[in-house]
Amino acid sequence: MSDTIISVLIRGGKEKMNFRRLLAFCASFAAVFLLSSISVKADGYWQDGYWDDANQVWVEGHWVENGWTDTSGGNAWAGQPYQEYANGGVINYDAAGNWTSTVVGNVPVFSQHNGAWAGVTIGEGGNFGSTGCVPTAMAMIMNHFGFGGSPLDYGYAMNASGNYNSYMGHGADSAALTNTGAAYGLAVNAFSDYDSMYYALQRGKLVAACIGGNSSVTHCVVLYGLDAWGNTNVADPSGNRYRTNIASIVNNMSYNPVDWTAGGPFVAFGYEW
Repeated sequence: MSDTIISVLIRGGKEKMNFRRLLAFCASFAAVFLLSSISVKADGYWQDGYWDDANQVWVEGHWVENGWTDTSGGNAWAGQPYQEYANGGVINYDAAGNWTSTVVGNVPVFSQHNGAWAGVTIGEGGNFGSTGCVPTAMAMIMNHFGFGGSPLDYGYAMNASGNYNSYMGHGADSAALTNTGAAYGLAVNAFSDYDSMYYALQRGKLVAACIGGNSSVTHCVVLYGLDAWGNTNVADPSGNRYRTNIASIVNNMSYNPVDWTAGGPFVAFGYEW
């Protein structure tokens, strides 16, 4: 360092550096040294919320890229919003570390009424168009996680395991969901309360929800994503997609015993327990 300063201070043995320039040089050197050992802000920007037409999902506003890069082993996220990736979802936090929203994409919508399989009858009971909501919901979930398969594929598999149209009026039970997910190595759990629903969606999981109250004819939909007001996206085997509040789903949970064979009418799917 002394040789460097001398070479700057003395030019050809005669020219001396201005004192103010010397101070600026020292300050620059100190700044470079300090920045090599403390957290510095990484490139990034704030993305406002928008409707993702390709995935048919509302994407909440979020910070793109990791808000801070830590080069000293300290707090890597201090001072900026940041993201966590879990269960196939993007979990957004504000600068104070508080959760703000969870965004999940790549959830397809299949319709049990699709002409390719609506008229097919598997096992006992009605045709797929009238009884196939659970295998259709399962196909959406499995395609999201990269396993592929059509609603009809899961209908045949569920029937073979005794969980779909095994007898007249059976339809499919919630054990069809847990058994299929577990067979593919996913972490699955059934529940029936609001808090478990909130936590599962907050962590980026998909939730198959059997709804219909006390009706003997119930329906299964797929939930994904969550905002700070408790709103989630719904992929409906009827063939449409919409948003609703999870309270309305919990308040309309199915009480049909068939939908409780797994331990509850709601089943979460993800990579973590």
